[in-house]
Amino acid sequence: MSIILNSFLLSLVAGLATSIGGCWVVFHREFDMRTYDTLQGFAAGVMTAIATLGLIHEALMRGGTLISLIGVAVGAAILFVFDRFLPHQHEHLDFECINPIAYRQGLLLFTAMTLHNIPEGLAVGTSYSAQPELGLLLALTIALHNIPEGIAVAGPFRACGMSKSGAFRWAAISGLAEPVAAVVGAAFVTLFEGLLPFSLAFAAGAMLYVVSDELIPESHSHGYEHLATLGFIAGFLVLFVLMQMV
Repeated sequence: MSIILNSFLLSLVAGLATSIGGCWVVFHREFDMRTYDTLQGFAAGVMTAIATLGLIHEALMRGGTLISLIGVAVGAAILFVFDRFLPHQHEHLDFECINPIAYRQGLLLFTAMTLHNIPEGLAVGTSYSAQPELGLLLALTIALHNIPEGIAVAGPFRACGMSKSGAFRWAAISGLAEPVAAVVGAAFVTLFEGLLPFSLAFAAGAMLYVVSDELIPESHSHGYEHLATLGFIAGFLVLFVLMQMV
């Protein structure tokens, strides 16, 4: 129970970090996309490092190559299937508001971010069950990653004329899927310890899908791709150094 509780609390802190991004939008009238893209790239580098050097490495040590390959493939495939059934920004939806395009974008980003927070919470729960230090490190890095996610969710809602408090609430709520998923992940591996290597690899595959399909393309879509790449490398190196200290 202590493992499950600690996983929940760690992931709750990480999930609520989206509120920081919401505050950024609330207190800044104009948003600097240069900073946003750099943060997105940094978050992508952080998540790539934790998925490969952390989760996949741990899965290989505990379960071997085959189970790790299967776990990564299944994790990525599940996210792909979910992604196919979710609405995307290119779909034409009609909403009655001041700026229908911005409102639609806010709803779609909220849906996408909530979905992406599920494997993040799962990763915290499973990694904490395997190695508490890794779970703590992952929760902290996900919290950093969630700040620009909160910005991404709150920004369009403010642009469509929604109140500051409303935009902030949407950003905060988008991160609450993480603690729920963390409890599921921790309970799952606690009850079925033999499946821990698969769970670790599964979470890594899901995170890699998010990095490749969402974070990197988003960070390269506003004309600051070089800064985003520098952010990616910096994020990867920072996590590499931190993991050597754990």
